[in-house]
Amino acid sequence: MRGAVNLRRAALTAATASVAVLAGILPGTPSAASGPDGSVELAYSCAFTAGTGSAGAPVESSPSTATAPTTATATSAPGAPASGATATADATVTVHQRYPSTGAVGTRIQPGPLTVEVVLDRHAAGAVLPAGTASATATGSLTARVTQGRSAADAVWSGLRAASTPAADGLDLTFTGDATALRVTAPGTVRFDAGRLDLTVYAKAGDTAPPAGSPAPAPPATTPPPAGGTPGEASGAAAPPGTAAVRPAHRAAASRPVTAAAADGGATAACAPKAGQATLLGEVGVAAAPGSRPSGSPTAAPGARPGTAAPGGNGTITLAAPPHSGVSTCPAPPKGEPDQKVLDAQKRPEGSFNIPVAPADRQAECTFLTGLSNVAKLNGASVINDLDEHPALTDVTQTGVWIGFQQDGSLYSEFDSIATLDLPPANSTFLTFGFMPTSAVMSLSQVGVLTLVIVGSSGSDYVTTTTVYGKLQLRLSHVEVNGTPLDVGPDCHTVKPLDIALTGIDNSNTAEGGGVLKPTDYNELSGGPLHQDDLTIPPFTGCAAHGDDVDALLTASISGPGNSLNLIQGPLCIPSAFLNCDPEIPYPTPPHR
Repeated sequence: MRGAVNLRRAALTAATASVAVLAGILPGTPSAASGPDGSVELAYSCAFTAGTGSAGAPVESSPSTATAPTTATATSAPGAPASGATATADATVTVHQRYPSTGAVGTRIQPGPLTVEVVLDRHAAGAVLPAGTASATATGSLTARVTQGRSAADAVWSGLRAASTPAADGLDLTFTGDATALRVTAPGTVRFDAGRLDLTVYAKAGDTAPPAGSPAPAPPATTPPPAGGTPGEASGAAAPPGTAAVRPAHRAAASRPVTAAAADGGATAACAPKAGQATLLGEVGVAAAPGSRPSGSPTAAPGARPGTAAPGGNGTITLAAPPHSGVSTCPAPPKGEPDQKVLDAQKRPEGSFNIPVAPADRQAECTFLTGLSNVAKLNGASVINDLDEHPALTDVTQTGVWIGFQQDGSLYSEFDSIATLDLPPANSTFLTFGFMPTSAVMSLSQVGVLTLVIVGSSGSDYVTTTTVYGKLQLRLSHVEVNGTPLDVGPDCHTVKPLDIALTGIDNSNTAEGGGVLKPTDYNELSGGPLHQDDLTIPPFTGCAAHGDDVDALLTASISGPGNSLNLIQGPLCIPSAFLNCDPEIPYPTPPHR
């Protein structure tokens, strides 16, 4: 049944809800992550080397997933390389990515999510793919040349994956993935240029994609090897009690398995930009840290060879190692029930029936979320659940499923969950009224559990929508204005909790989406963006000490409508299915706004 909503989608959305609430409440810093949209088209030359199946022999597979071996044979397309042989083909490479408009010395600079489109025309595709290839999938790694003055470093953005694409009229592979962050030790413009692109292409006869654990192509020898992929779902995992009868078989295209032949016999390609063209992907202007002395133009580290990574720092540039959670399992599932008013408000087809999950049968699931809170009055953003500051884990569990039949005969699927997120107090600094430096510690406490609702269909052209509902109480303490403490008392809070309604949209199963999960899509297993663009922060009350009432000051500087939450959820860990937990639960890449 293609397109049935996964039971786990609800879990992820619930997690996002809690984080979203926090984001909307926290005032932002002046360093909101916002930058120009980037779309750069480049001409590349690729040297393809054909791979093999096991020991070079074709691997047997079922007719529905038969794989065309990448080893060239007598029936291969003319010019297709034999095993180990090389063929050169031109490719058009388009890189889509956003960069923050500004940065500061010593602070994290995080390029946005990465989309790389690689296009080979029919002649080029025929030269590197076996005859009879119906479709292809791929993994990839892009190396970005990062420079600041005379300092330089190569950032390897590995783990890129492309879903299945037809190969009848050439090859158009769309890769998605994340870029690693960096820091610099001096002010000045940081430049990112496109460099080497490494690919592994799997020729196929079926419509599948490389598994999450497929090895990424090896980067150039002078760079560190990429980390391994996220483990996929174990084929033999047992369904949680109470849910086996309704667990949908469909998974997003990005998580479908490939056959052994594809996994063992991908054709590798080392691609480089052709000379004589601009390769700029983006630039970030970095300002000096407050109170620091001007340091002049950045220079390379002593002893560093031009164009190479200097030991221990690459001059002024320090490439961040991907953050690691060190967490490999989930706590006990949260207790409670979803908001009945929210469930009653869902518009279900007549005759829909509910399959509840008893509390004793509920399974533990968890994920990490991070994001930005954009506060309208402050014209800024602050980081929520900072991944560098011991982020909190979001705990989720499914509570029930609704099934019904729609007028067109397709299946209506609704998955309900609850979630909790015990976020620690967060420090935030901002400019009150646009000129007065103000800092505060903000705490959010849940008022009941969060309710997550995922609604989808079994049709061939549909949108899956995830919504997270809940209420969070905001409190302020340790307020300082222009460096002077402002006593707000022990009970400074909003007059009522914040109303949260966070939304995630998956368009991959629409006609336009074509079964490809894009960075803008939210998927319960792999994560993705959740947002709320209409968050209202209520007025403050109880903010008084020593006879001074500052309710009005805080209300004027923070409260009001038009605030937004922008969160990213990481992969969902489901211990009972051995999914996304081992060796650790991955962090998401922070969003940009």
